[in-house]
Amino acid sequence: MDLGTTLGGGDTPGRRQVRLFDLQGNHYEMGYQQGLQMREIIRHFFSHLRHCESLRRKKPFLLPFRTYEALASRRAFRETAQELSEYYPRQKARMEGIAKGAGIGEPLLFLALAMETFVAEADYRLGACTAVGITSERSAIGEPVVIKNLDRPAFFRPYYVTRLNRSTETASTLDVTIAPLAGCHDGLNEHGLCITSNYGHGTDLPTCSIPVSVLVQEALENCATTQEAVSFLCAGKRSTGAILLVADAGGELATVELSPNFSGVRQPEEGILINANHYRCREMISYDVPHNAFYTSRNIQAFRGVRVRESSELRYTRVEQLLSEREAFSLGDLLRVFSDHGESGRGDDNTVCRHGPYLTTSCSLIMLPRSRRMLVAYGHPCDSVFTDFLNPFVVEESGGEGGAAG
Repeated sequence: MDLGTTLGGGDTPGRRQVRLFDLQGNHYEMGYQQGLQMREIIRHFFSHLRHCESLRRKKPFLLPFRTYEALASRRAFRETAQELSEYYPRQKARMEGIAKGAGIGEPLLFLALAMETFVAEADYRLGACTAVGITSERSAIGEPVVIKNLDRPAFFRPYYVTRLNRSTETASTLDVTIAPLAGCHDGLNEHGLCITSNYGHGTDLPTCSIPVSVLVQEALENCATTQEAVSFLCAGKRSTGAILLVADAGGELATVELSPNFSGVRQPEEGILINANHYRCREMISYDVPHNAFYTSRNIQAFRGVRVRESSELRYTRVEQLLSEREAFSLGDLLRVFSDHGESGRGDDNTVCRHGPYLTTSCSLIMLPRSRRMLVAYGHPCDSVFTDFLNPFVVEESGGEGGAAG
């Protein structure tokens, strides 16, 4: 695969190289370019869905996987396409473009969108991720810094892509996402606004089918400041919970905690915000997965008998401990925290740099909103080299006409 990706022998993911996909135009045009440029990796994603354990556990036992995939795709399209057209029509246009460029049916693409909802269900796993934001007062480089470890099943590791979306309709964005998706979980826009998204799990029932990745993408495209983004995210349509870290070029930081219907906002404490996967806002705690909930036999093998919030709470406490040891943090200091393997020095399911049997740190990002700078590594931060994207938006500002990457 010549996609900035190295797949190891057979289906085993190898070390990844971070390539920037340069997309431009309206949303349909950017989607078409995304589908065309990422065609191989998108097709590889769908041809290997049978290896996604969370999806397999949703399938009725006797139903052939391809039959289940076709039925699930049609259902995902039926439940989500109309809502996407109504609430976020630009993202629906982008999905149409991706399907056309990749040469696949649009319903199948919506299955990838729907997976964000059901693979995050607490019945299967409490999705991971750890994120920290520090204010300029606590930063050794004089500007706010946001850092995140994205923890997912190893299945997703080959499919991360980094996009520069030079939109003619909205603010331009730089983000990391999964190849078939229109939205993203982590990104930065031309105004210096950046957002990271951790899974959160409200126990209230959703009233729509729109995943959080679409909401994050819309916020990056339409907001310039933390205050604007907080209001946008709290009012936005979403089908799942999330714990979002928001920072802007002016130095304002906030955490937005979302369930499908409710929201809460946290401010930095002593210049620091820490996000894991459990709610901390007083108004959101009652909607969280109970503290004493355990995974049962319905869950994947690796989690059975484990307390649902165990990893989230241990990672939060460990980050809090490590950050208390310094007054100011360089990028190297923060990277050491996010490469931490605990007191034993051996990474596991409860360490900040996660090395679990099912969930593992498969992508790590550092964002500097004032500099419009993002550093990306595909893999564990403890053994990966980061690729540095320093304000790619200046290409657009200077009137450059760089074509989409081939």
